[in-house]
Amino acid sequence: MVRSVFSAMKERKLKKRNLKDSPALVVAAFGTTTRGKAAYDIFDADVRAHFMNSRPETNIVWAYTSEIVREKTGSPGPLQALASLEEHGYRKAVVAPLQIVPGTEYQELADICLNFPGLRVAMGETLLHRWQFVDEVMSAIAQDFIPEGVNITVAHGTPLCADPANILYQGLDYYVTHKFPNCCFATIDGMPSLDTVIGKIAAIRPQVKRARIIPLLFVSGLHVEKDLLGETQSFMSELEALGIQADCLSIQHEGVSFVKSLGFYEAVRRAFINRIERAFSLLYYY
Repeated sequence: MVRSVFSAMKERKLKKRNLKDSPALVVAAFGTTTRGKAAYDIFDADVRAHFMNSRPETNIVWAYTSEIVREKTGSPGPLQALASLEEHGYRKAVVAPLQIVPGTEYQELADICLNFPGLRVAMGETLLHRWQFVDEVMSAIAQDFIPEGVNITVAHGTPLCADPANILYQGLDYYVTHKFPNCCFATIDGMPSLDTVIGKIAAIRPQVKRARIIPLLFVSGLHVEKDLLGETQSFMSELEALGIQADCLSIQHEGVSFVKSLGFYEAVRRAFINRIERAFSLLYYY
């Protein structure tokens, strides 16, 4: 019965006159409604410039996993984006997640891609999907570390103990603290927590006069504004309460100043494009 249903779907699809030979690209991000979306705009421009040279026929669309962002902007989610592509005659698609770590959100996106009935979908990898990627990304970020004082790299984190991302977060904690002598790792919503890291810094307070907060987040959105740099219960406020001079790098884009999140690093944007190209290669081979 199931087989006959899928056979009928395939037969109807092959009767369409507007079938597309080339695959489409869906860039899947969590999304933001803050001005931090400028990082997405920069990445979109990079992706379109890249594909204009290598795959000019590629249709590039965006989808957002955040329900709040979709409600406020009217933008599609990954499922809606794939359904629209299928309706317009596409038979293949690449979904490129703009996620930093392969956690629960990545798995949910993968489930959508693997189980979508009307398309062959190749799923890209996250920014820190492999330790080789971790080396590449951290080498780019380390250029902004202060030589004296402490550098605090802050990821999103997860409150769920069973989230597979915790394996990488704990690995990043070990990696960062052992590779860079004056660097530590923290998360906004998980472990190591703000309290844990601030407690460690307080224990060596006489040796620390400066600190730099470095967000391991793609956009400079609410997490940066509130959890990293907010006036209360933030990394910045807790460091200043210890008498430590803390800062967070900013960058100018179109005359506006933004906190330098990952999306503003050219090396990070290039890394995501490499993930996309690999997914396109897999789509052609499998």
